[in-house]
Amino acid sequence: MLLQLQNVSGGYGNKDVVKNVSCHAHEGEILCLAGPNGCGKTTLFRLILGSLPLSGGHIFIDGQELSELSPRQLAGRIAYIPQYHTPIFAYTALDVVLMGRASHFSAFDAPKAVDREAAFQALETVNALELVNQSYTALSGGQRQLILIARAICQSAKIFVMDEPAANLDYANQQLLMEVVTDLAKKGYCIVMSTHSPEHPASIGSRVLMMKDGSVAAFGPPASVITPENLERVYGIEMDVVAIRDRYGCSRTICLPVRPPSGRESNGL
Repeated sequence: MLLQLQNVSGGYGNKDVVKNVSCHAHEGEILCLAGPNGCGKTTLFRLILGSLPLSGGHIFIDGQELSELSPRQLAGRIAYIPQYHTPIFAYTALDVVLMGRASHFSAFDAPKAVDREAAFQALETVNALELVNQSYTALSGGQRQLILIARAICQSAKIFVMDEPAANLDYANQQLLMEVVTDLAKKGYCIVMSTHSPEHPASIGSRVLMMKDGSVAAFGPPASVITPENLERVYGIEMDVVAIRDRYGCSRTICLPVRPPSGRESNGL
């Protein structure tokens, strides 16, 4: 397996925010982290990326313990795709993608022809070649996410850590992003993605890690994790999980809150 967490704990100072979390993901899988704000998703990402020390447990990246990897080795195996990114300078989209090649040459070298070729291939993978010479700061939120994904591909990592990538996108761009993530998994990448929407893991997830108060509330295939009982226990509201088929016959899962609005009677208002 590409990513394995064994009883992982960690946080800030002497306080553990993440407590005894175990999960795993293989090549070509999408591991979705779900749970309310403050449940520990972002802290868990920082532990996986090595930016926070573990207070307990072990993290293995492609079979090797995280603590044994140098920064350059880690960059060759795992890439971070932030929710939102604004560079200081007005780089072109190509410049931002080329930054993913930083671990392939020294700080005093300029990108070579092979690096530029890798950048163009990455842009082609996410269908963003038309953005190559545009200013990154002028792109839409959805277009920026595509460029950041292309940068991760250019990094040559096999694990992509995506922190709520759909949070700032409109509905159409959310759907486009989910298609891109699904295609990346089909190409063999391992995607670790946090989300506020339980419908995302239900629709595209291979495995779901549902968290509450820094601990594992449930872990497993979407059908066994995205249930009314788990959603009510984690989010604190009653929900129905409904399976439907769209006009093309594709299966879809919808999560519906069923609690009446506070202070109102359930009278259709």
